[in-house]
Amino acid sequence: MMDRKGKKSRELTARGSFFLHLAVGAVIGIGGVLPGVSGGVMAVSLGLYRPMIDAIAGFFKAPRKNFFFLLPIGLGAALGFFLGAVALAGLMRRWYNEVIWIFLGLVIGGIPGFLREANERGFKKRYLLATAAGAAVASLLLFFEQDPSGAADVARLMPLQAMISGAVVAVGTVIPGISTSFILMYLGWYRAMMDALANVDVTTVLFLALGAGGCFILTVKAARWLFDRFHGYAYYAVLGFLLVSAALIVPELVPGVELLVSLVLAALAAVGAYLLSTVNM
Repeated sequence: MMDRKGKKSRELTARGSFFLHLAVGAVIGIGGVLPGVSGGVMAVSLGLYRPMIDAIAGFFKAPRKNFFFLLPIGLGAALGFFLGAVALAGLMRRWYNEVIWIFLGLVIGGIPGFLREANERGFKKRYLLATAAGAAVASLLLFFEQDPSGAADVARLMPLQAMISGAVVAVGTVIPGISTSFILMYLGWYRAMMDALANVDVTTVLFLALGAGGCFILTVKAARWLFDRFHGYAYYAVLGFLLVSAALIVPELVPGVELLVSLVLAALAAVGAYLLSTVNM
């Protein structure tokens, strides 16, 4: 009788864990498509970043265990990424500036959780040099003459642009703090990617997948090595990159009701992101 109860309890626990990881995967997927949010940061905030990286990088050491651990997270991430793209494709056409301010708020609210992870092994002042280096790299985006307001967005991604966009998404999913949406937005490719996903443009989605798949495994291996060997430096470099890339797409400040509403939305988003970062998964 006890064995049966124990078996049933384990089954319920496994089932609950599956749906919990499915939900967490959806949050990570949404984070991968929302400007100002990083799938990697969501994984860090929810306590799954390191287990995910270890499971992917060392998949063949325990393939069955790693497969069943990653399966619900992967399914949830794909679902969250697609649904997030469908929703945002319409929202950003009507309320572009307001949506951007919400995501800027999410960046601010996610910083405390990010810093907790960065300072896990202690803080050293020289880490700030890495922040400056990350900011300098992000500043290179200024050399791309695109209008961050969205006026210079391309109508449709060319195959090479789609592959590069997929690779950028993969990097942002793996490396916490790098918001791929900010990068693509500044390059003028973000809306085109969102429209392709929302309208299921098979050709563009295929090239996106090829770029993402080809870059993902390499990025995981590199991230695991980098964050193991240079934990503090890596996180603080990413922080510098995140702050500058966010600053590059701040909408023009025009005093009025619209700006007030936008700032209130940003504040609410910051509070929500902070509360999410305190959840222990």
